Amino acid sequence: MCLWKYAFELASKDLELLKKKKQALDDLLSSNRISRQTYECLDKEIGDALSDVKRYLESLSCKMKNRAESLERQADILEVFLANIEILHASGEIDSETYEKQSKAISLGLESTRNEINEIRRALESITPKPAEEARCEEKIEAPSPVEEIAHQSVEVVPSTEEKVSESIPQIVQ
Repeated sequence: MCLWKYAFELASKDLELLKKKKQALDDLLSSNRISRQTYECLDKEIGDALSDVKRYLESLSCKMKNRAESLERQADILEVFLANIEILHASGEIDSETYEKQSKAISLGLESTRNEINEIRRALESITPKPAEEARCEEKIEAPSPVEEIAHQSVEVVPSTEEKVSESIPQIVQ
C-alpha cells in the first residue's frame, strides 16, 4: 500500500470518529446529561483535534495532488518510450523478443502509474472541500515537459568545471 493511501485512510477515519464524538457530545448536552461547563471543555478538545486533522488532510491532499501530477508526467514519458519501442520494432532495429520484453515492461509500468493516478483522484474527490474552502498548495517550479526531457537525454552534455567540482564534494542529506 502506498504511504499516501495509508496516511489518507488513517486521517479520514480519525476525522469521522471525531465528528461522531462531536455529535455524541452535542446529544449529551441537549439531553441535559452533562453540564454546560463539561460540554465546553470537551467541545474545545474535540474542536482542536478536528482542526488538526482537517489541516493534516489539507496538507496531505496537496502532497497527493503533487504526486498525481508527477505520475502524469511519468505516464507521458512511458508513453513516449513505448512509442519509441514500437518504432524501433517496426523499423527492424530491435528483434521481436526484445520488443516483447520491453513493451511488456513499459506497459506494466504505465498501467500501474495510471492506476495510482486514478486512486489518488478518487481519494481527493472524497475529501475535496467546497471551492470557497479550497486548500492552497504551495506553488512549485514548472517542470519541463516529458518530450523536452527525452530530447535532452539524447544530447551528450559535457559537465562544466563547476559541475565537476560540485559532484566531487559530498552532498549533505537533510
